[in-house]
Amino acid sequence: MVKLTVETFILGPQETNCYLLSREGRAVVVDAGIEPKRLVERISALGLTLEAVYLTHFHMDHIGGVKELLEVHPAPVFASAGDEFLRELSFEAGGNREFAPFIDFPYTAIGPGKRTVLGQPMLVLDTPGHTPGSLSYFFPAAGCVFTGDLIFMIAVGRTDLPRGSSSDLLGSVRSRIFGLPGETRIYSGHGPMTTVCHEQANNPHFIFS
Repeated sequence: MVKLTVETFILGPQETNCYLLSREGRAVVVDAGIEPKRLVERISALGLTLEAVYLTHFHMDHIGGVKELLEVHPAPVFASAGDEFLRELSFEAGGNREFAPFIDFPYTAIGPGKRTVLGQPMLVLDTPGHTPGSLSYFFPAAGCVFTGDLIFMIAVGRTDLPRGSSSDLLGSVRSRIFGLPGETRIYSGHGPMTTVCHEQANNPHFIFS
């Protein structure tokens, strides 16, 4: 079986991890942060056909480059409708309203369940907490999960932004992420890659609770 290739692009002033997944000339992107030029150019250089963009949540640093990406590589966008309210809130209130010209792109609402992506199974996991609509994307055959700002290496995402919930976030990690095989690689929205077993053993938000 041809393996899934995962490339990381650290984009924008908040150094957001955005991911290019490719296999046999086809690709999807997980999150597209601000200033996506390097991501756009990489897709072109490899001659990949972009089939979809999957968003983990609607914070600006994860969606600010979607429109620019789609101008060069048109593709459907998938995300949770649970974060739509962030497009209507002002920046001062923790939303994105003032950035409408950059985030005015259509998307298809998705929820938990199994899909086939790049010829491989992908499980969409409902992982609220950082935002109410946060999603994670698990590729069992490739042994990796893309979690956005849910969990990081020995840390978790902030929950002080609109409709964030610490109890929901911790519950999402325990029930969705820690239920995956221990060797599963966690590709977070910021910082280095980690694994499920590493976080179960070392993340202070869980080992002391």
